[in-house]
Amino acid sequence: MYENTSDLTPEENDINNKAFWNRISENFANAAIIIKEAAKKHGIDLDNIPEEETREYKRKEEDLEQQIKKHPLSKLSLSYINEGKKLLDTDDLLKEKRDELVAQAEMGIQSEEQIINEAATIKDCVEVVQWYLFFIHVKFDRALHGKLEGEEFAEEHGFPKDSDGSAKIALIATDRSIEAWIKLLQLLPDHEDAIIPLLALLQKIKKSGEAEFPDAGNFVRPGFDEQVK
Repeated sequence: MYENTSDLTPEENDINNKAFWNRISENFANAAIIIKEAAKKHGIDLDNIPEEETREYKRKEEDLEQQIKKHPLSKLSLSYINEGKKLLDTDDLLKEKRDELVAQAEMGIQSEEQIINEAATIKDCVEVVQWYLFFIHVKFDRALHGKLEGEEFAEEHGFPKDSDGSAKIALIATDRSIEAWIKLLQLLPDHEDAIIPLLALLQKIKKSGEAEFPDAGNFVRPGFDEQVK
């Protein structure tokens, strides 16, 4: 049954008005009652969830989480979070460069415009790294969850697998992080000893991700990968 909106007051049609949300809440409550009564009519008890089924579901989820934690790809991406955070949380990465840029400005080695552009590039690269620092691990873990849980329905019906979609964006994030760190390495050569291990770690993550999800690159993301005709 659809709601007759012509009988509603202006306040009930205004999304910014409390009356609107009170009406929505009331509609949901009524819908829940209708569903429960219909289920009861067909001998279905919506409140009766067997404890054994609940325990079995929890046990499977716990086993799955343990498998994911032990997976090399999950371990690598978690290691990247820890090592990357250590470097980003210290001020050493940028303090020396700030002092260097100030000195160059005072001595006239670089123009003010050049210094501003270089500082902006460093800032942009750091923001890219920060944005994807946790993202890579989360998306690869989701991809592993989907793969380990099984995606038989998608495979049988020719649908794209969610695991490939998650892996694809994780791999894209890995590539962008690599690009950002390489640029930072060029601009902050004194921090080579700290940046090179992170780049090596990201390369391992990329290689492991591509091996684990060989079809990820073929996944088409609606609105992103579709070709404009």
